[in-house]
Amino acid sequence: MQLTRKELKARSTRRLIVNAITIVISFTVFALVLYSMQPLILPVILGVFFAYVFRPLLQFKGSVSRRYFRAFIIIGTLSTLGYMSVRLVRQSLPTEKQKLELMVRLQYQLNNRYRNWMGLTEKPEGNAAYKMFASELNPMIHRVNDYLSMSLEQRQLFLKYVGGYQNEEKVSQKYYDYFLSNLKIIQEVEVEREIAADIEAKIQHDKVVAGDSTKKESSIGHLLKLFSIWIVFPLTFMFMITDKGQILHFLMKLVPNRYFELTMNVFDHVDSALGKYIRGTAIECALVGATLIVGFWMVGLPFKIAILIGMIGGLTNAIPFVGTLIACAIGASYSLIVEDISPIVPFITENNLMIAVLAVVMVAHLLDNAIYQPLVVGGAVNIHPLAVILGVFGGSLAFGFAGLLLAIPTIVVTKVVVQQFFRGLRAYKII
Repeated sequence: MQLTRKELKARSTRRLIVNAITIVISFTVFALVLYSMQPLILPVILGVFFAYVFRPLLQFKGSVSRRYFRAFIIIGTLSTLGYMSVRLVRQSLPTEKQKLELMVRLQYQLNNRYRNWMGLTEKPEGNAAYKMFASELNPMIHRVNDYLSMSLEQRQLFLKYVGGYQNEEKVSQKYYDYFLSNLKIIQEVEVEREIAADIEAKIQHDKVVAGDSTKKESSIGHLLKLFSIWIVFPLTFMFMITDKGQILHFLMKLVPNRYFELTMNVFDHVDSALGKYIRGTAIECALVGATLIVGFWMVGLPFKIAILIGMIGGLTNAIPFVGTLIACAIGASYSLIVEDISPIVPFITENNLMIAVLAVVMVAHLLDNAIYQPLVVGGAVNIHPLAVILGVFGGSLAFGFAGLLLAIPTIVVTKVVVQQFFRGLRAYKII
C-alpha cells in the first residue's frame, strides 16, 4: 500500500516525537541511576583515569591472556607505587606526641604573632591597626583559640609526655612554657570547659562500654562495604585498558546507518580530547607537585614536610583553584609553627617564612598557568573561566568530591560533542 506524502510526513513527525521522548526518558533514568550510585563514581573515574594514562604506553597485541597478564602487571605496579606513597605519607605524619606539640605550638605562635602584629606587646592599647579593627579581630581570634584549645584528656596526655610517657623523649621546656601560656589565654573559661569535658567523657565512656560488642561488627561491615565499592576500580581499569573496540562496537550498533560516520567522528574526537586532557593533567599535577616540593625545601621547610605538602598540592591541582588554596592553607599553617629553619634562599627567617611559602605557591601557580598547562594539556581544556567555576561548584554540590573531579572532564566532553556534532551535521549535509 502506497502512503501519501501527507501520511509519510505525519509518520515522520510521530517518529521524531517518539525518539525525542525516548531520549529524554533515557537520559533522565541514566541521571537518576548515576546519582543513586554516587559511591561508585570515584572508583570508576580513577579506573578510567589510569586506563587513559597507560593506554598509549602499551600495545596489546596477541592473545587475550597476554593482554590481561600485562594489565595485571600495571595494576601491580600501581599498587606498589600507591603503597610506597602511603608509607611515605604515614612516615611524614606526626606521632601522637608530635600532634600535641603541634597544637601547642600553633596556638602559641598564632597568639604571639597576633600580639606582635597588633602592637600589644609594646603597649596595652595596641597600634593603629588594632584600634581600628579590634572589635572584628578579637572575636575571630577567640574562636580560633577555642578551636585549637586542647581537651582535658589531651592536656593530661601532654603533661604525661612532659614527664617522659611511654619511654618517649620528654617534651622540651620551651613547649611546656608554650602550654602554660596557652592556658592563661583561656583561664577564664577553663573551669566550665573541664566540667563539661568530664561529663562528656563519662557519657562517651558509658556509650563505648554499652556498644562495644556492636563496634566490631560495624567496623567489619564498613570494611566490607569499602571493599565492595573499590573493587570497581581495578575492574574498570582492566576492562578499559584491554578493550580493543568492543565498547565502541556495542555503542555503534545503536546508531542508525545514516549517522554512523558522524557518530564515529564524534567518538574519535571525544576520545582524543579526553585522553589528551587526562594524560596532560597527570603530567601537570606531577610538575606542580615537584615545583612545590623544591620550593618549600628551598625556603626552609623540612624535606619530609615539603614532600607531604607538595604531594597534596600536586594531587589536588587536578581540581581548578582547589590545589592552590589547599597548598596555601597547609603551607601557611605550618609556617606559623616551624622553628629553626635552614633555608637555601637567603634573607628568609621564621618571621617572613609565611610570605616565602605563599610566594612559592604563587610561583608554582604561575608556572602552571604559563608553562605546564599550555605545554602538556594544550588546547584540550580551552574553556571559559566562568564555565570552570560553575562546573566545579555545580559538580561538588551534586556529587561531592567525585563531582569536583568529574566537572572539567564532563565539560570537555560536552564541548567536543556539541562542536563536532553540529560541524558533522553540516559536513554530511544532514542539516
